[in-house]
Amino acid sequence: MNSSLAPASLRLRIGDVELANPIFIAPMAGITDRPFRSLARELGAGLTCTEMTAAAALVRAPEEALDRVLDLDPNEGPVAAQLVGSDPAMMAAAAQICVARGADLVDVNLGCPVPKVVRLGSGAALAREIDRTVRVLEAMVQAVPVPVTAKMRLGWDHSSINAPELARALEAVGVAAVTVHGRTRCQKYTGWADWDEIARVKDAVRGIPVLGSGDVRDPVLVERRIRAGAVDGVVLARGILGDWNLLDQTVRQLRDGDPGPDPRFSDRLLLAKDHWDRMVEFHGQRYGVRLARKFVVWAIKGCSGAARLRARVATLERAADLDEIYAEILAAGEGPTGWHRPSFTSGEG
Repeated sequence: MNSSLAPASLRLRIGDVELANPIFIAPMAGITDRPFRSLARELGAGLTCTEMTAAAALVRAPEEALDRVLDLDPNEGPVAAQLVGSDPAMMAAAAQICVARGADLVDVNLGCPVPKVVRLGSGAALAREIDRTVRVLEAMVQAVPVPVTAKMRLGWDHSSINAPELARALEAVGVAAVTVHGRTRCQKYTGWADWDEIARVKDAVRGIPVLGSGDVRDPVLVERRIRAGAVDGVVLARGILGDWNLLDQTVRQLRDGDPGPDPRFSDRLLLAKDHWDRMVEFHGQRYGVRLARKFVVWAIKGCSGAARLRARVATLERAADLDEIYAEILAAGEGPTGWHRPSFTSGEG
């Protein structure tokens, strides 16, 4: 046991919410629905988050459609709901809906780089204007009794990095924590996350937690960064897609000082299948299987005969099809290049 990171010291407080550990799951569009969050929670994530939800869509949704717009289970906490938008009143009203539906925290997306979000002055575009961003977040802080947090990038581009200044301004109006993705908007998901710049944000604030995001794939490095005080925690995103064991190993590393044995191919695939089954149970067979297809593709990238198996994915329609392809992937075994690291791009900021 690493005594300096004993279980009691794993806890992280954001506002008045105490979390079991500082390993969080990023909001990822088309990914972090309720089945995904449930498995992440069982594997030890300290906090999960909904997919990014447009504040306007949530406020304007009729009561009977709210479950489709925001799939929160009031009993699933701790969970954050992430909102995107740029109008203070609309964002405040949406935050109130999130809290009424069970959100323990409300997060604001200030990092989404995709054009359809940026064109509306939201996501990474909003973060370019600190005064406007402060007005939005201040309205939300005043509107809800739960912690309001923000997820940002370093800046628009490398000539306009403003994350330290933005984090200080948000802390001043009551924002309870910030997550910093170590890339600029113009980088999108290319290049490498700059953790030195993330550490500058940690140095800039007075007392709120700062979490780092981007290329989080090494549990030992995660522990080292937290121990060194460069960040208070980390947010896992693309690294766990197709590799649920990364979450489990990262939690183990912080708890025990050791990530445990390297998982076998069959161990990784068993967790992947658990996730597929949860999707079918929650979404129903027809829609759940279709949603699971992209996750099957990530599993196939790690096995022999991937091209042959990949051709079948588009035809998967039934839960029995998932069972069948699972057995085939398991029988094929790990490919000659070893376990994959999936390449993924989403609206996640």
